[in-house]
Amino acid sequence: MQWLSRRRLFAVASAVALGLSGAASALAQARSETKINLMSAPFGTGSYVLANALEQISNKHHPWLRITAAESPGFVFNLKQLDAEPELAKTTIFGSGPAIMRLAADGARPFDKKLNPLKVLGNYTIVVVWLAATDMNIKGAADMSGKRVALGQAAQINWAVLPRAVIEHGWGVRQQVKIEYLGPKPAVQALLDGKVDLAIVGGYINPETDDLALSPQTIELVATGRQLNHLSWGPGSAEKAVPKGFQITPYTIPKGKIKGKDAPLETFTDAAAWMVSPDFPEELAYETTKLLLSHLSEFGEVHAVGKLMSKAGLIHGWKTEDFHPGALRAYKEAGLIK
Repeated sequence: MQWLSRRRLFAVASAVALGLSGAASALAQARSETKINLMSAPFGTGSYVLANALEQISNKHHPWLRITAAESPGFVFNLKQLDAEPELAKTTIFGSGPAIMRLAADGARPFDKKLNPLKVLGNYTIVVVWLAATDMNIKGAADMSGKRVALGQAAQINWAVLPRAVIEHGWGVRQQVKIEYLGPKPAVQALLDGKVDLAIVGGYINPETDDLALSPQTIELVATGRQLNHLSWGPGSAEKAVPKGFQITPYTIPKGKIKGKDAPLETFTDAAAWMVSPDFPEELAYETTKLLLSHLSEFGEVHAVGKLMSKAGLIHGWKTEDFHPGALRAYKEAGLIK
């Protein structure tokens, strides 16, 4: 009889627990959908594709959070739009990054005034860039006098603004070289045609595994079979640009990751990140960040760069105080930030 009483008591307790769990689940399902917008980047870019992937992930996996991704002219436009429409602060995620944010906070070009910094949810792409030459005698800064250097378009942060800053403040040779702003692909073609001595190249990395995926124009350059000289920026060079207003994180590509490069390559990273205003609701920042942490592998199904997303990559290059409190809570729960 005592055993039966305990058995009945256990059954009742289990039923109550199941009932409470079911009620909580039903409550979550019954919650009205909460919609937030995501201003990404131009159509066709990796940023645009991955933003749409995040939209699909929210629709598929979250009971009430609905992210709607939209094309935008780019990261500079995103920040200026928030400045023009402050009401977006509580409803919108913005594509941005550390270098863009530093320029905006300082009111440096391409911004015409200082803007309030955003807070980080997580990176989705991490870019590395360096200079390549066909002349194997060009070793570094000491060999740059009189050289012609092809960079991206003048306003491109990764392919022009940051490497130019390292050439100027890290190498100290800005006045000794001729810089041509051609665009990433035309820069490589100019190198192959002998019209310039060095061209900007690069790729995308996963800092958790050190995996590297070369950018399209870099793949084309390597595919020519030409002997190439991939130049390291050198120890400490990238950091010298930081006090001058350029947010740069040093990074070393391990030996063997680049065909023909028999030594580590000292370079630096910039990131494309999903960011929000400090006024963005903490609960929504928390739920979005948890969604990222739980479904990273799905980004690799829609874009090659998505395969490089990782938990370490989400937080790479940022300080603890840079994260939105909701995102920070999610990362602490995941054991990624103490």
